[in-house]
Amino acid sequence: MNSGVRLLWVLPFCCAVALFAAGCFPPSDVDRDNRRVLDAILTAITMKNASWLEEDAALVERRHEAGQLSDWEHDQLLSIVETARGGDWKTAEEAGYEFRTSHPFVREGE
Repeated sequence: MNSGVRLLWVLPFCCAVALFAAGCFPPSDVDRDNRRVLDAILTAITMKNASWLEEDAALVERRHEAGQLSDWEHDQLLSIVETARGGDWKTAEEAGYEFRTSHPFVREGE
């Protein structure tokens, strides 16, 4: 095998291994969709729109049933929704942004 051709094969492989070792993979489609659900919940809360909030809560349930949200994520998101359902929009919004900050879509440095 020509050394130039070998280098073209080895270099991408080494880069992939380095990224894997560093844990620097881009977010998955599931991660992206879960972030969209959180953003939708925050939009409903910010707009104080109970109808949107109910649609988003149903989406949380469907994603959990499909195995796309962990039990913990499901519980956290529904806790935020329940706070908003109770009429405490401000606390729900704060909890939503706190959740988003503590579980960033892309980790710092990635």
